[in-house]
Amino acid sequence: MTTLTPPSPAALALAARCRKAKAAADSMPRQFEQMPAAPQASAAGGEVKLVVHPGTLADWARWTRLLGVRDSRDMTSTGSSMVVRCWYAGVRTRLVGVGVPALLAEAVRHA
Repeated sequence: MTTLTPPSPAALALAARCRKAKAAADSMPRQFEQMPAAPQASAAGGEVKLVVHPGTLADWARWTRLLGVRDSRDMTSTGSSMVVRCWYAGVRTRLVGVGVPALLAEAVRHA
């Protein structure tokens, strides 16, 4: 006869974070209907990934303000996207701004 061991506290905590992240990701498209360009939200590993396609730097600024990003030093460029990790609604969130580096480069060229 096999005896099942109960899950560890760490496993239970991760499962709870994953459920919370999945619920947040499922609700984000409705929460952000008023924002420019509909976001794509998914969850994995207890974190939400929110992908947006801002048409302007002002759109990107709206997204970062909405998610409580205060410092541009928290942002990382991948070349084609800008990525920032933050917290939204108690869930670790990764905001991915597709095309933001190109928008920044364009702004610098015209400055």
